[in-house]
Amino acid sequence: MKRIKSFIATLAIACAISGGIASTDIPSARADEVTRVRLGLGPYFDYQPWFLAHNLGLDKEQGIDLELTTITSIGTGIASMRQGSMEGVFSGLSVDFPFYKSVPSLRSWLITDQFAGFIVVGRKGQTDTFESLKAQIGAEKAKEQILNSFKGKTFSVVLSVREQMLGSAFSQVGMTTKDVKFADFPDDAQAALAFVKGVGDYYMGGLPQETKLLQSPDKFVNVGGQEILGPAGLWYTTIDSLEPWLQAHNDTALKLVAIWYRMMRYMKEKPDVVIPMLTKAINESAAASFTPDEVKASLTMLDFRTIEEAQKTQYDPNSDIYWKKAVDFYSTLNKEHLPDNFDPRVYDTAEALFNDFLKHKDLVDWVNSPLK
Repeated sequence: MKRIKSFIATLAIACAISGGIASTDIPSARADEVTRVRLGLGPYFDYQPWFLAHNLGLDKEQGIDLELTTITSIGTGIASMRQGSMEGVFSGLSVDFPFYKSVPSLRSWLITDQFAGFIVVGRKGQTDTFESLKAQIGAEKAKEQILNSFKGKTFSVVLSVREQMLGSAFSQVGMTTKDVKFADFPDDAQAALAFVKGVGDYYMGGLPQETKLLQSPDKFVNVGGQEILGPAGLWYTTIDSLEPWLQAHNDTALKLVAIWYRMMRYMKEKPDVVIPMLTKAINESAAASFTPDEVKASLTMLDFRTIEEAQKTQYDPNSDIYWKKAVDFYSTLNKEHLPDNFDPRVYDTAEALFNDFLKHKDLVDWVNSPLK
């Protein structure tokens, strides 16, 4: 479905000193000074806001010209960056793991969103849901009750893809995958079709199938997502670049962060403007035929965040969904792919860049200025 994330080596910000006062402003680009940034983006909802930002002219306001190309392979994007034909590529925090040994300069510098599409779908009237139980007995007890209720039940899934994640979730209450049954299918679509026809008590699969199932609330319900799955269900998508480019273009990277967060305000505050544009972008990018209503439904599975929201969640070490918890979990399962003495903060530097961005009042003020 989507696999994505990594960070970026800590970037140094030089403070210009003028009249004895430290300034964190980035010099504004002259009208004839435009920096080209070529991004290779996946055909997923996570990355379409870049197309919208370009169409709205947000890049030009920061003296940047985004050249956006849809690609389906992260490996292809990394190869293009090494050849010098791209500056950035779509990815994910744990998706980068297999590349670190062969491309040690790979860095992830922006978290675009949290993918919340890893959910368990159940049959209405035949299962409790995390949300309903949480209101009655609290989040922790609700999680335990839901997980324990899975014992002896059947999951319609692609087992090779979902077994590890479900096993990790079950382990939180001392269960294993042997405590449940599986109806195994070759792909998510076939598993969902069988589930609709009555096979299994629960379904877990791809975002398109989950979205369609939940559009029949009289039949199917969202039993729970990351709230019950634990760290295994915590998935962040990213934009990656190579360290030499980032070191040479720190100001550009900071401006790209600003462009992204201004676009997040459009996503939150002007949905009537954004949804039609987003529908057009994803249909062109993925050769699909989504309707605006289907796009709205799909967006409920993605958590795009404003500056303030990002501070309180993905970049707060005290948060249950702090980015490093996802990396720590998946790195334990993928040690054979990782360099010796793997340190996430060397490769995943989005938090460091985000904190540097917050020091630049001119960029933050631009993000927060009235939308057009």
